[in-house]
Amino acid sequence: MRCYGLTILRCVPHPKSEGCERSRSIAMLKTCDRVLRETFRAFLGPRHTWDLASRARELSADLPSRLEDALNRIPRTTGSSAERPVFLLSTGWRSGSTLLQRMIMEHNGDILIWGEPFAHSNIHDNLLNQFRAFTREWPPDGFFLSKMQIDKISDAWTANLYPDVEQLFEAHRSFYHRLFADPAAQVGRKNWGIKEIRLTIDHAAYLRALYPKCKIVLLSRHPYDAYLSYREEGLSWAWTWPRFVSTPYAFGRRWAELARGFLEGHKRVDGVLIRYEDLDNPAEVARLETYLGWPVPVSSKMQRIGRFKHARPATPHLRQKTLPRIDRALLHLATRESLTDAGYAHK
Repeated sequence: MRCYGLTILRCVPHPKSEGCERSRSIAMLKTCDRVLRETFRAFLGPRHTWDLASRARELSADLPSRLEDALNRIPRTTGSSAERPVFLLSTGWRSGSTLLQRMIMEHNGDILIWGEPFAHSNIHDNLLNQFRAFTREWPPDGFFLSKMQIDKISDAWTANLYPDVEQLFEAHRSFYHRLFADPAAQVGRKNWGIKEIRLTIDHAAYLRALYPKCKIVLLSRHPYDAYLSYREEGLSWAWTWPRFVSTPYAFGRRWAELARGFLEGHKRVDGVLIRYEDLDNPAEVARLETYLGWPVPVSSKMQRIGRFKHARPATPHLRQKTLPRIDRALLHLATRESLTDAGYAHK
């Protein structure tokens, strides 16, 4: 006999005690079954919750759909934000994001673009994740105060009592405005933006939902060059605090995740793609100017500043000479599926 994977051997009883032994065996099996069921339930929870958890993970992974479900809870007559912040996202560290940040601000004295503010606090992740639970069914309409048809609130069931989804979006915008727009205004900048190197295309979708008129610039750089710079400076920074990226494979995985998301989702978030290698190309910079709506200089017109201004340029020869073969192999393994699609060749 088997009981939850355990084999129970049934011994042949003496003929005189056959009935008694059979009763004992049945009782033992029932006890075994009950104890195992209770044990599994205590450690793993009820079986139906496994399916609920699996379905919840599947739904929460599709952030654009969850944002759409949340936005559908807002009346179409409600006005959206008129702010036009600029969000500059790149494919990880050493991608030229600080250079492009400065280029965008160079001829626009009205904008201040913050640089990776409070990076270890995971600000954007914690805000974005609040929308992953939204579906067409959740929260139920009966949870919202505005949907309650009752004169005396104390006479209602208030265990689940929510403000409207519109207020949730407004609270998120108020957070960004107080943290970024107000300090920019205090130094005379009418507009603001954020430069980030950790944010994904899901973050871009979230920011687009908050600010329909924002500008989203998506920057990439060849991962071999970016990692060469990362490695030669001896850097080891946290991706999501406190998880650090300290190997070429981990660096390549992060690059591939960001690059693939940018390639597949830039049209959906109405963003513009640009490569670090094209920042000195007048035609590509002109395309960026058209998107932003103000002049942007090419990279060679910018003064080199900062602690990395003496870093060596990563030519293909230098890249192969400087990066150990194992590093290049691991980068290739992590990025090979996205590298060509991003317009880069394997080295």
